[in-house]
Order: sequence, then structure tokens, then C-alpha cells
Amino acid sequence: MKEILAATFRIIVTFLCLMLTAGCTQLKAVFTPTRSPSGAGRPARQTLPPGSAHPARQEPSPRLAPQVSSDREKQLTEEINTTIQEVERALLSVDQRKLKADQTETYQTVQSFLAQARKALTDKDLQRAMNLAQKAHILSDELANMVH
Repeated sequence: MKEILAATFRIIVTFLCLMLTAGCTQLKAVFTPTRSPSGAGRPARQTLPPGSAHPARQEPSPRLAPQVSSDREKQLTEEINTTIQEVERALLSVDQRKLKADQTETYQTVQSFLAQARKALTDKDLQRAMNLAQKAHILSDELANMVH
């Protein structure tokens, strides 16, 4: 009986050793990249024209923006312009000479947001224009509450 157990044990150990070595080579094959003989998998090396120290700059990729219908675009543009006008009216009611340092900073931030909102509106980036106009509106309301 001992002989059968010893033989079975040897067979199992041999089998496990074979599995381990076969498994290791399989793992090695999985983690080691293979080289293609033609080099087709590698990207082409970019060469620079003579006298050029830096590669040519690529144009930035276009921004992704949600598609809106022309009616919706017109409606959003009107909303943004209305918000901008409300903020401008609020700023006109503020006497800049009486502002404290932090209030002056808020005032300038509102003006900056308005300028950026107008630029985004010109660029037809309606989402950005709306976000900036709303931020300017919130800050102008806070400024008006601090001053009045």
C-alpha cells in the first residue's frame, strides 16, 4: 500500500511540476510582447525637416459640443444675453469707489466672467456662455447684498 501511495505521490508531483513549468511559459508568453518581423505594429518614427528643432504643432482637436436645434440655440442665446444684461445692470448700481478690497475683487471677477461669457457666445459655445453668465449673476447678487 505504501508503494502505491509513493508512486501516486511521485506522479502527482511530476504532473504539478510539468503544469507549473508549462504555466510559467504560458504566463511569460502573455506578458512578453511579440515582435512582428516587419515592424508593422510600431508607429512610424517622425522625422523633422532639416533646420527644424521642434516638430510642427498640430491644430487642437475641435471641441465636442451638444447639438441643439436652431430654435433652441436662439432661445439659449436670448437667455444668455438677458442674464448678461441683468448682471451689467447690477454692476451699474454698485459704486466702485466704496468697495472694500474683497468686494473689488468680486466686482472684477464678475466683469471677467461677463467678458468670457460674451466670447463664448461669439464662439457659439452656448453651454460655456451660460455657465459663465450664471456664475457672474450669482456673484453680482452676492456683491449687491454685501454693498446694500
